[in-house]
Amino acid sequence: MRGRLEHFLTFSLNDLMKQYFFAFVLCLFSVLLFADHAKGEHAFSDFLRISKPEGQRTPVSYDTAIAKFTDEKNNAEVHLIGVIHIGDKEYYAELNEIFKQYDAVLYELVADEDTRPSLGTDRSEPQSILSSFQSGMGNALALDFQLNHIDYHAANMIHADLSPAEFARRASERGDMMQMFYRALLSGLKKSGPDAQREEMRLQGRLLGSLLAADPKLSLKRVLAEEMMNQLDDAAWIIGGEGSAIISDRNEAALNVLRRELANGKKKIAIFYGAAHLPEFANSLERDFQMQKTGSDWVIAWDLTRDRSARR
Repeated sequence: MRGRLEHFLTFSLNDLMKQYFFAFVLCLFSVLLFADHAKGEHAFSDFLRISKPEGQRTPVSYDTAIAKFTDEKNNAEVHLIGVIHIGDKEYYAELNEIFKQYDAVLYELVADEDTRPSLGTDRSEPQSILSSFQSGMGNALALDFQLNHIDYHAANMIHADLSPAEFARRASERGDMMQMFYRALLSGLKKSGPDAQREEMRLQGRLLGSLLAADPKLSLKRVLAEEMMNQLDDAAWIIGGEGSAIISDRNEAALNVLRRELANGKKKIAIFYGAAHLPEFANSLERDFQMQKTGSDWVIAWDLTRDRSARR
């Protein structure tokens, strides 16, 4: 009996990986690109969007939000600035200019306290698997890696994340890796069947068509931007579930720094985190800080046209 069970599980996992390989890779890319979120009142569409001119099917940009929250009683503002970890150079240059208006910009980085990445990080230095994956995808899509362009040495930049040791401890206590594996398996089983196979074939067709297009990198960017938006809910559930170290605990660390900076008299603060962290942040600002959302601005992360200047 045990042998049959082991055979079934091995066969099922192998079969799922073979049949839904492209969907799995796309889901993984969505997770690594955006980090993730826990479900709440705010949705991904509040902080990420595909822009298309009215009446047209071709996307022109992949955008991230600057969501604005206000505490009128204490005359304080907190803006949630979402980021995609690989994007256009112009995207990061625009963010650097935007940061100058804030008293403090709280940034994410699982690193020791006050660690500040340097511009143009030496690529000869060893990279983590995550950084290597993001850099490789950036090269394939003619995009750039966030850490090579954001100026973390500006005076108003403040580290607001867990240390590697604290992150590892919390992830271990929560059993994040086992939960992620379990949810990934459930997600794969849920999507099995004829409909899932047709969806897989559709995705493979779009990717193949991109490689044969006149401008393969631009075509591939368009396909991935749209498909990732379709995968983000599943990707976030796999990684974040109903709470995880990678999202909930890191968000908690950032909010503790926010409390400190507000208590120190800062009136205009930005939280600069992976875009998919923002739904949970937004829920916390409304619930725990009694702030109200007053609007959003949008920044072009991926230009999906042949001439970015024409978008201005």
